[in-house]
Amino acid sequence: MTSTVNTFKAALAVPGAQIGLWLGLAEPYTAELCATAGFDWLLVDGEHGPNDLR
Repeated sequence: MTSTVNTFKAALAVPGAQIGLWLGLAEPYTAELCATAGFDWLLVDGEHGPNDLR
């Protein structure tokens, strides 16, 4: 069994800021753009936004 390093947790252990984004839009295209924009973390909030079943 191989172990995988969680790069986010490893970055939190090092002094310095982690820059992220709280995404609350109901559009998958914007989520894809934000996911590839270079942020250290991305929180996708599917409860507190204008989200519905399309």
